[in-house]
Amino acid sequence: MFEISFPVKYSEIETVLERLYEIELYSTYYDAPFQVTIDDNGYGFYEKPNEVVSLKVYPECESAEECKDHLQKIKEKLNLGQDIIMQELKDTGWQQPFEPVNLNNGWLIAEPEIEAEGLRKINFVSQGSFGTGLHETTQDMLRCILDSDFTGQSVLDLGTGSGILAIAAALKNADNVVALDIRDVSEEVLYNAALNNLNNIEVVVADVTSKDMGISGEFDAVFINIGGEETLSSMKLINNVLKPGGILFVSGLVEWSSHKFLQQIGSMGYQIVESTKTNEWVTTVLNRA
Repeated sequence: MFEISFPVKYSEIETVLERLYEIELYSTYYDAPFQVTIDDNGYGFYEKPNEVVSLKVYPECESAEECKDHLQKIKEKLNLGQDIIMQELKDTGWQQPFEPVNLNNGWLIAEPEIEAEGLRKINFVSQGSFGTGLHETTQDMLRCILDSDFTGQSVLDLGTGSGILAIAAALKNADNVVALDIRDVSEEVLYNAALNNLNNIEVVVADVTSKDMGISGEFDAVFINIGGEETLSSMKLINNVLKPGGILFVSGLVEWSSHKFLQQIGSMGYQIVESTKTNEWVTTVLNRA
């Protein structure tokens, strides 16, 4: 594989990409420049249009000579000088292995071929969705879920991402689990469910903040790990589906605003059962009165 790279002002990236499409070059990559911000909801960002990024182009070519032809076309199309670089990439494997995650509660998240060595294990192959078990919020939620017993219960996982929380609930004896996400993550969730010999997870594609989530019935437990404001905007829907006496697992809260969230949700009749914090991230389990 060959890579051609050259600098582009970020504000001009879309125009440059359109010109590359005109000469049938579609495989590209760049890191968008952004500045991280902090607000009451946690972390945000804004893009930096005046920054210069390195745009990488991957032409379909079998040899260096063939790639040089593409390089020349790019130079002519974009009127580039000597800043353009071509290199051959050695095939070292694009998909990096998923590093095992020890939750330090007797459970391990790892690929199927990894030995658990005395631990209980969630078989898991990362395919890019959020929630691989690496982030503090996911790990804290997993510990809360894996320390619970969902025997005979129905569970709803809002913003399921990789489905790791839904899988954990199923492993802890939930009768049925609905995993909802705005993207169609069915293939990834059901693949990892099958790795754990689970067949009681249903994937639903819907927006957690929409008026209609595409689900019906009531649930004994609801998981949501997408942030405080997003959880509050979803509370009307959660209240419609969570049974009285049901349990709400919430993460994605940040310590400097979690008290505001807990005050608001407390006014809705929820009481804290358990709360934990890792770094700045707060995870809370609440009981609905």
